[in-house]
Amino acid sequence: MDKIFLTKCLRCGGAVAYDKFYGTHGQFWGWKCLICGEIVDPVILNNRQLMIDGREINTRRERR
Repeated sequence: MDKIFLTKCLRCGGAVAYDKFYGTHGQFWGWKCLICGEIVDPVILNNRQLMIDGREINTRRERR
């Protein structure tokens, strides 16, 4: 996947900070908006693009 650099929030246009996040499946790096709290990472951006393109997203449940 290509590297993505965000300087503005895609939702509100506010400033974003690149940070490490901790989820149920481990840690990941992403951008968090300092104004609205929106969190985005390459996986989220890819899934949003798939939805725009009308393709299905493979989830863990579907693969089992």
